[in-house]
Amino acid sequence: MKLHLKGEDLELYSPRIMGALVVHPGEIGSVEDFVRKAKEMQEDGSDFIEIGLQVEEGIPEEADELTKLVPIVKAVAQNTSLYVAITTKYPSVMKSAVGAGACLIIDPDALKAKGALETVAMLKVPVCLVFDHNIDFDTEGSLDPMGDISAYLYERIDACLNAGIDRRNLLIDPSLSQSAPIESKLKLIGRLETLKSFALPMTMAMPRSIPHADNYLNEHFSAAVAACLFCVNSGVNIIRTERVAEMALALDTWQAVNKSARPFKLTKAIASRFKRKHAN
Repeated sequence: MKLHLKGEDLELYSPRIMGALVVHPGEIGSVEDFVRKAKEMQEDGSDFIEIGLQVEEGIPEEADELTKLVPIVKAVAQNTSLYVAITTKYPSVMKSAVGAGACLIIDPDALKAKGALETVAMLKVPVCLVFDHNIDFDTEGSLDPMGDISAYLYERIDACLNAGIDRRNLLIDPSLSQSAPIESKLKLIGRLETLKSFALPMTMAMPRSIPHADNYLNEHFSAAVAACLFCVNSGVNIIRTERVAEMALALDTWQAVNKSARPFKLTKAIASRFKRKHAN
């Protein structure tokens, strides 16, 4: 699989990392601080950067995203070679962010907002459709969410195609909502291969941080690493994470064990990460 970004095709034959650059509405630092963090993530092994607001509950405000995210998008796009993604459900933010240098949209509402489908069709940039829905887990059988996820993504993909969005510009993210029980999240990860039938690139946040933090996987990062490795083994192409260095090291090690075509090159990459980790 591949994505067309910045006028070129990016191959997804091996897992990629997207650093999560989290902006807190009440604690925003300088734009230079975020550029520095983005550069660190790039050095640690990130190919992409996701820029989005983290809120305690509800959804981020449109005005906050316009004033706080777009300047960061512009600065990161101008000062790094990263593929910049904006996480938003608002068409106005999508337009402004792409104009500022974003080349990928991550929509937690899967383009259901008024005007979102038309906006992405006009912008002609890849978009990630995130499930991020509440399911009634008290309903019998609902601890297995794959049926709901598959049906929802199928409907949203169909809506995108009908709106004139090129199928080659679609990605999917089957993440469950913040309120979902950990048992259901793990069951979802265990059945990710079911979604290979969509034949679209897949992303997952490990641990999730935008727009809501996954407290369990943040507190138990070893569980997040284990889940990440299972995800990439099941077909996930892009892992989104704040903890780029640690996740990159885990993925490098996993590839060294599983892919022996270029063992020296992979081992050298792992060694360089160890050196950086000890230096810090």
